[in-house]
Amino acid sequence: MKLLYVQEHLACKNYVSDYHIGFSYREIKKGEVLRLEDKYFNYLLFLLEGEVMFSCNEFRNHLCQGGEMILVAQDSEAQGEAVSDLKYLLLSFDNQFTLCDQLALEALQSYEKKPPVFNKMEIRSPLQTVLDSMMFYIENKIQCKHLHAIKQKEVFLVFRAFYTKEELARFLSPMLNKNMDFKAFVLQHYQEVKTVEELANMCNMSVRSFNRKFNDYFDCSPYNWMLKQKSRHIKTRLADKKTPFGTIIKEYGFSSPAHFTTYCKKQFGQSPSKLRKQLIEENY
Repeated sequence: MKLLYVQEHLACKNYVSDYHIGFSYREIKKGEVLRLEDKYFNYLLFLLEGEVMFSCNEFRNHLCQGGEMILVAQDSEAQGEAVSDLKYLLLSFDNQFTLCDQLALEALQSYEKKPPVFNKMEIRSPLQTVLDSMMFYIENKIQCKHLHAIKQKEVFLVFRAFYTKEELARFLSPMLNKNMDFKAFVLQHYQEVKTVEELANMCNMSVRSFNRKFNDYFDCSPYNWMLKQKSRHIKTRLADKKTPFGTIIKEYGFSSPAHFTTYCKKQFGQSPSKLRKQLIEENY
């Protein structure tokens, strides 16, 4: 079936370009390494075809194959090596859950009593149906970030409907701990502030204590992390050709167009206009 109004989809400000939260389809060849870019996200790897030898934190060299899924929680050290050509769907997400999902996750904490294990689980047919539908959207370039959020919620709905609480408690155990709270707060509020000091104040912490705790959870200074987030959001805005440069300059506090151009050349290696052209071409 042919997708209608292609340009309308691509031009929408909610179209996914350099958007890190959501689904992406990936392939790697036998012997290649599977790496996850950002440790401050959670990841669900849905293995569609092939095999991978996967390691995560203290759990080393576990063979995983098509029809299985793997959870990698925030701040984890994880990578895999493809044993055969591998196709997988990757879901990246933070800890900003809806109230329904948050309450369901909190309820699972009482079930997690056994020692931790390597986190993989079978992809059952209801979940496979959700993944197939997401693959259809990706293949047809229907990449609205709201669609990604809906499909993520659908994944967690299927979890609650077709997997036992004991299974989910074991599988999601790395996420079921009090350390979620600090990370979730940072991810929820960092766009509301302009400085590390303001974010520390929101956490009712001194800047020194906040910096130390932030480094423990994100393995990065809050200043550098916030700069990276700013760059990511600016890049997403530049991918929308309907957004004037002046709007981006005002939104992100640049003093002038020249200041914005200098920033883009330093961060991305090219001017705003050239970067916009590249991003639009990549997503067409």
